[in-house]
Amino acid sequence: MTSVRDPVMTSVSLARAPSNIALIKYMGKKELPGNIPENGSLSVTLEALCTYAEISRAPAAVVTEEWIPELPTIPKKDLVGSPVVPALSEKAAERALRHLRAVREAAPKLFSEFGIAPNNEVSKWSLRTANTFPAASGIASSASSFAAITLSTAFAMAREPAEFAKNWAKNPALKGALARLARAGSGSSCRSLTGPFVLWEQEDAEPLPVSQAFPELAHFVLLVSDQEKAVSSSQAHALVKTSPLWIGRVERVQERLTKMQLAFRRGDLDAIARIAWNEAWEMHSLFHTCSEPFSYWTGDTMALLQWLSPFLSGAKPPIVTLDAGPNIHLLVQAADATEWQERLRASFPAIRLLRDKPGAGAVAISHKGPRP
Repeated sequence: MTSVRDPVMTSVSLARAPSNIALIKYMGKKELPGNIPENGSLSVTLEALCTYAEISRAPAAVVTEEWIPELPTIPKKDLVGSPVVPALSEKAAERALRHLRAVREAAPKLFSEFGIAPNNEVSKWSLRTANTFPAASGIASSASSFAAITLSTAFAMAREPAEFAKNWAKNPALKGALARLARAGSGSSCRSLTGPFVLWEQEDAEPLPVSQAFPELAHFVLLVSDQEKAVSSSQAHALVKTSPLWIGRVERVQERLTKMQLAFRRGDLDAIARIAWNEAWEMHSLFHTCSEPFSYWTGDTMALLQWLSPFLSGAKPPIVTLDAGPNIHLLVQAADATEWQERLRASFPAIRLLRDKPGAGAVAISHKGPRP
């Protein structure tokens, strides 16, 4: 497989999209195309825990797509973390290319709504991606990956990439339209295109208004395991509906979601922490009680949860949650982050800590056209 980017013939578009962590969960989806959730969800968009996606286009007689397992070329000023090329299976690579194809085909019609001219030249499309965090481990790698692929593909489809990038940076409606395309590839990816707090209901994901007094937050991932999950998120979406706890689940989540939105508007971190804790436990209880019970938790997961539990009833409680995996996410006020980091390292020296903060969402980084 060639890895040469011919600067005379090739245009290269680079985008970055962060992971996100849901405080009110997306778990269980409707029997409809496009990953439509059974209930609304509310998430925190991260910043440095992200995926880079690079699209190269070269003139060709017919349209083709290929996945190249190499690092994208990332300008030093735009580099965060230590990106690593994911080890994609053939099936996973085809899923990514299928999404690239879907976004490319949808772009001309979508662009027409925003006055963006498409570049419809027949091309060979090459995709390179890299993550700054372990994939398939309960950090939302599919969310950041499909959000980054969506944005980089749209970026590459624009006849005037610089104008597209300006439009992207200032137009919430364009972000919403691309979020709907991203959702079709991976449901939670629609929450990674904007930030720092996002509400996703039915087909649309939008930034969540918060109190002007809302404090700056720091985010930690307590990395219990970076191994591939035995039960994929897609499998989990189906299995949770066989749990007896699924009865009334949608109504309970809607009540939590309403209370959580109110807490964000008020800047009430204590209420956010309590609601997020209850929601995380309920989601994992669905896994434990479905028709084919399974658990993502390890002994370290349980030990950490038990250790954290007393802090929830204390002053300035941390916001604790888990995605569909063994790793624990912790949000604390930025002013207390160093104290929490030292506390965690002293109590769990073998647990790897990843530190991040809430971010603004996906970025169209750069475009280089063919040399004249």
